[in-house]
Amino acid sequence: MDNKKFGMQRVANSTYFICFLCAIFLILSGCAPLRKKFTRQKKKDKQLDPRFIPVLDPIEYPEKIYSVEEKYKYHYSLWKVWNKDFLQVLERNGSGKRQKYLLDQSIEQLEEMNILLNDAKQAELKGLIDERGIVLQEYDKQSAMRNKFSIRSKVQRNGRKIRNGFSPKVIFLPQE
Repeated sequence: MDNKKFGMQRVANSTYFICFLCAIFLILSGCAPLRKKFTRQKKKDKQLDPRFIPVLDPIEYPEKIYSVEEKYKYHYSLWKVWNKDFLQVLERNGSGKRQKYLLDQSIEQLEEMNILLNDAKQAELKGLIDERGIVLQEYDKQSAMRNKFSIRSKVQRNGRKIRNGFSPKVIFLPQE
């Protein structure tokens, strides 16, 4: 039994000795790597970095050229979105400023479409743009004086005329 006790005490002493040696080693070596890890390093200058290669001649890409049909389709799709948004805001009793803005944006898209048309179609679309302008003038009145149902019916009627007569499929018929 004394042998067992002596063996256990020996293991405990050697464990204490190893821990003591580790502590002494850490104290003597210091925490330089640990300290180094948490100190902020100055950023290296990119100019001195051999991997840094400055771009001296930027590449200029040619401007993409769109056909008249693509431009017309683009403005037509934007007009459809502005028109739909206007009708939705009108139904939800949105602010007058928002309604006026949406109506103005739809008119701008119609004017851009008008530039791309031939003379006969330009005159016809100009009349529809003027109808929209009359509706836009309604917004100069106070909101209590505006008739929401009249505005909606005028815009819907105007929108149907534009969709039926000025959609890209009608304007740019396939040539046979």
